[in-house]
Amino acid sequence: MDYFTAVKEGRIRVNRAVSALQEVAGPCYPVLFLKLGVADWTPVGEEMLHKLVPGKNRTAALVICDGDGNSKAMSAFVPDEKAEEFSRTLERKGIPDFPGDVKLPI
Repeated sequence: MDYFTAVKEGRIRVNRAVSALQEVAGPCYPVLFLKLGVADWTPVGEEMLHKLVPGKNRTAALVICDGDGNSKAMSAFVPDEKAEEFSRTLERKGIPDFPGDVKLPI
């Protein structure tokens, strides 16, 4: 797949993840359009899983990722309790927890 086609497809998948996360956590941000660690241009996967990412001072952000852990959307950092509430809401909406480490572009 060429770069522009991969980015276009990745953007569609990221926009779906952003919309799903915004419904639960308010404003959030697109993260990756292409998979990290892959030799060719590959859009992020269609799978929708979530993960809590711990922050500083008892805060966390919520990430929606694909099945390989490529982050597609990320919320702002909020207090831990609020992030856990958002996580439970995503579970109820059918977006399961991702068991591994997510890939972030930092």
